[in-house]
Amino acid sequence: MKFSAVDAAFSKHPVYRDGMLHLLTTRDGDNKTIVLAWAICETESAETYKYFATKCHEAGLSRYLSSAGIIFSDRQKGIKSFHDKFTSKIGRCFHHIIGNCNTHLKGTGQTFKVESAWALQRASTEAAYKLALRRVKRESPLAAKYFDDIKPHHEVYQYALNAKGIATHGFKTSQIVESMNGVFEKVRWDAPYRINAKILKWQGEQLEIRRKSITKWIEAGHPITKYAMRLFEVQVGPTHIGPTHTHFGPNTMGPLTHSFGPTLIWA
Repeated sequence: MKFSAVDAAFSKHPVYRDGMLHLLTTRDGDNKTIVLAWAICETESAETYKYFATKCHEAGLSRYLSSAGIIFSDRQKGIKSFHDKFTSKIGRCFHHIIGNCNTHLKGTGQTFKVESAWALQRASTEAAYKLALRRVKRESPLAAKYFDDIKPHHEVYQYALNAKGIATHGFKTSQIVESMNGVFEKVRWDAPYRINAKILKWQGEQLEIRRKSITKWIEAGHPITKYAMRLFEVQVGPTHIGPTHTHFGPNTMGPLTHSFGPTLIWA
């Protein structure tokens, strides 16, 4: 699943307050979040994201962050410098866009329903998008203009992503990286070297847990992960993929897993 997200979170250390933990995350073949790379930099800026991207490229992640994938972000504080390094499609976090629109409307007396904004983002065709836009316009003309003025649409709206053939795997936000900021909240109280050690320990433990889980799953005769099986059933209907289908020839699909070790970057 070539879906990734990038973001940075501030240090909570009582002395090292200016440090920013940069994270690049993805989902493994069973739809569980995993950290691809991290870096601790003095600030969050175009320069730090350029540095982070360069180190990710040197570690070989360009093969994963390819044109077949998409990287979500909030597109703030210089993240464009990260996107520019890779050929992955760009996805903009719609949760942040809604927040920015609310800020834009302050003092105007206009408001809109959050549900209406999400309906606009989820619209699967251009006709459905225009219909949803008219609904938002009835609630707030300024909000409708703000949302529609975002360019390009294929970085934000599902109808345009569909038209471009860009697979988003159902994601609309950079939540898979922001959730990791929460996982590492206590870690962010530590000094940089301790942060690196604790993230590396967490990553190793997670990889081992997942290795054991998928090994048992494969040994039980399942050719694809539980998550992939659910997706398959949604698309083609209930089917049986089990112990009687465990032989893999050279041209058949093996276990649907992605295994990436962590990339540790020293700023």
